[in-house]
Amino acid sequence: MSRLFLFDGTAVAYRSHFAMMRSGLSTADGRPTGAVYGFTMALRRILREEKPDLVAVALDAKGPTFRHEKFAEYKATRERAPEEMIQQLEDIREVIKAHGIPLFEIPGYEADDVIGTLATRAAEAGHEVRIVTGDKDMMQLVSEHVKLHNIFKPGVDLVIEGPAEVEAKFGTTPDHVIDVLAIMGDTSDNIPGVKGIGEKGAQKLIQEFGSVPALLERLDEVKGKTKEKLEADRAMLELSLELVTIDTDVPLDPGFESIHPATPDVNALRDLFQGLDFRSLMDEVAASVDSDGPGEREDVIVETREALETMIAELTEAGTFAWDTETTGLKSLEVDLVGMSFCAEGGRAFYVPFNTKEPILEGGTAALLDALRPLMTDPELYRIGQNEKYDALVMGAHGIFVPPPYFDTMVASFTIHGSARRHNLDDMALVELGMTKIPTSQLLGKGKNQVTMAEIPIDEVAEYACEDADATFRLYERFSKDLEETDNEKLFHELEMPLVRVLTKMERRGIRLDTAAIKALDKELMKEIDSAEEDVKRLAGEPGLKVNSPKALGLVLFEKLRIQDEAGVKRVKKTKTGYSTDQATLNENYGDVEIVKRLLEYREVMKLKNTYVDALPTFVNPKTGRIHCSFSQTVAATGRLSSSDPNLQNIPVRTERGRKLRAAFVPREPDEHGEWVLLAADYSQVELRILAHLSGDEKLAEAFREGRDIHASTASLVFGVAQEDVDRTMRSQAKAINFGLLYGMGPQRLARETGLTVPEAKDFIERYFEAFPKVRGWIDGVLEGARETGHVETLMGRRRPMPDVNSTNQRVRAAAENAAVNTPVQGSAADIIKKAMIDLDQRLDASDLQAQLLLQVHDELVLEVPVSELEATTKMVKDAMENAVALDVPLNVDFGHGKNWLEAH
Repeated sequence: MSRLFLFDGTAVAYRSHFAMMRSGLSTADGRPTGAVYGFTMALRRILREEKPDLVAVALDAKGPTFRHEKFAEYKATRERAPEEMIQQLEDIREVIKAHGIPLFEIPGYEADDVIGTLATRAAEAGHEVRIVTGDKDMMQLVSEHVKLHNIFKPGVDLVIEGPAEVEAKFGTTPDHVIDVLAIMGDTSDNIPGVKGIGEKGAQKLIQEFGSVPALLERLDEVKGKTKEKLEADRAMLELSLELVTIDTDVPLDPGFESIHPATPDVNALRDLFQGLDFRSLMDEVAASVDSDGPGEREDVIVETREALETMIAELTEAGTFAWDTETTGLKSLEVDLVGMSFCAEGGRAFYVPFNTKEPILEGGTAALLDALRPLMTDPELYRIGQNEKYDALVMGAHGIFVPPPYFDTMVASFTIHGSARRHNLDDMALVELGMTKIPTSQLLGKGKNQVTMAEIPIDEVAEYACEDADATFRLYERFSKDLEETDNEKLFHELEMPLVRVLTKMERRGIRLDTAAIKALDKELMKEIDSAEEDVKRLAGEPGLKVNSPKALGLVLFEKLRIQDEAGVKRVKKTKTGYSTDQATLNENYGDVEIVKRLLEYREVMKLKNTYVDALPTFVNPKTGRIHCSFSQTVAATGRLSSSDPNLQNIPVRTERGRKLRAAFVPREPDEHGEWVLLAADYSQVELRILAHLSGDEKLAEAFREGRDIHASTASLVFGVAQEDVDRTMRSQAKAINFGLLYGMGPQRLARETGLTVPEAKDFIERYFEAFPKVRGWIDGVLEGARETGHVETLMGRRRPMPDVNSTNQRVRAAAENAAVNTPVQGSAADIIKKAMIDLDQRLDASDLQAQLLLQVHDELVLEVPVSELEATTKMVKDAMENAVALDVPLNVDFGHGKNWLEAH
């Protein structure tokens, strides 16, 4: 998950000005620079220490805003910005520009509104957002994925403010900060509020009534003078609520999609800092260029037979080289090859175009590929790539199958840094090499104006492609040393890189989709959707109800039907736009209400249809008739694989409807090897087995060694009864704690999942640790080690940084502690299945069996197997998976097979 930092430029500039006023900082000709210097230092500190994946700055635009139109006296009492400060704003804009950071200034809106809009859209897109500001008004934007970076708190180095900090300050959740602000008013912005009611009084009112609208609706419940004050200033209170509410729907063009990583222009920074007399910053820029920045590059465009032969000879003699493909798109098995770039030494790269007017060789592309074949297939040569799997798939689609050994800089970066940063080439080149690459969007354009690489002049593509190959080679040199220095060589060379080859083969094979089965399921789901929708409308007594409108639903559910009364809910959750009708709120609080049941069913079926049934056929390759999803090694912090296009790991399996989706995944048609089936091999309770191994708890290990039902065995020990006397409820409670323990389950969550009271759940957990004392000892040891070293490790040495285990913020620390306990277990499970995949692939290659590995989903492998070879293949898979690593307890694998993926379970 990438991190977006949004700089409240106006707030930071003002704070910097007042902080640096007494410094007297100015240029030789007397131009004040204190605010610029403070702003620059704050900006560079964030870039240096936080290394944001994406960053943008917002400044207040000149002129009045929509708030002035609503209230002419808005900010009327605020003193005009000091002239000395105003003089420096243009220099601040230049600082932002020279750092290659998008700047937003929208007439009619404040920076707060722009940031609110960007933060909302970024969070919705799955980004973690950090707002750099000292403005308390921004606290209304805070959520689990949006936090404030306050670098201006006196006496404190840095304060990260999340929901807990907001609640501590305002006595309410972030979405009700506006209500508190509206009541108390703000003298600095001349927001009137309610006279005579301050911050504490405002907090008390919102804690009791929930929001300003609710307060005004129930004004008769307010006592004494407070009621009189509210009645007297009712109009001003309603106006104040509008004024303090940050607009999160500002029309932006360009918008969120234009935000990118900082791309500093070294020359522009040097000139700018020289003009501002910032000598230390000039030295800082110069040092970064001297130590890391690449010099001039020699690009060779290969357009003749002689040049091609010279290049091949040079690369072959070097023995190690980076390579990259340029294609017409992103679908590796469907694209056309436009060109290839190569680099065997930093600063010198080659580009071989495949679309020259006159072919380089007689026979065109086919002849050119044949000439390059030895270079790409010689096992004695060491090839380096960035996301090499993609390029290998492209080459395979063109008849050249690239063998190991190879080095993938993206995988190397992830092995070293984990999820702490992004691993795309542009970001790595900038961070590691000080190299600002040509953005792909600059070359190809965006949106409707986007073209393919084949439409770009060869010399422009050559510059871009050679830059890629050059950066990749330089990163290889950097990461080779870093892998050694961080003790990651074994993990990289023995696990991650061999896995690249396995995943490449899996993606090339894909899996067959039965489109007829999908169509049948689509019809079935449509009937269910129509039925559920009609039921919701009938139960609501609203034939015209827009079931997909949260606002319309909220009014019907909570005002017309008052489902809160039926469910016994006293405080109805609301958002800025109305009543909360999200899945979690409805399911948790109103799940037994009939209309809510049908509404949730409607949403479940609609999501299944939209996300999978409608989407899956679009992923079928027209040439192969199969789905070729992409597996990634560089996403999950624990090291687990993820999949995309489509994400098969998210196919729901807990519901009957979700399971039916799996029936659409089928083996290949019968051929010379006869009928085929899908074989599913699933590790049995692998994480609990790893826990038994890591903790050294004999009772836990003994249960696995003896093949006992681990949950019944746990219940027997915890409840102090014979295993045969364990009933279904006892086993269910034991199962919940067995799995929940690894994910930080506490008494409240255990109580929620099992029906126990919180005291009973607390007692249950205590008895669990009494039954398995070494498990608690192991957890304590992991946390102690994480606090001392700042990281945790998996069985195979994968390290995950855990800096937040020492956080002073209780919520942040608790989340980090949960991750610290979970990672050695879940990460080791990921390592084990990766090792099993590598071993199995090698065994299949060395055998005469026709079986092929197709998918990896969680702890499961899916293969395509001829029926005639099912027994032999099952035996081979079992041996490879159960002996991937040696643990103190056995690794067991459950098998199933069938004519589709569902039957294989």
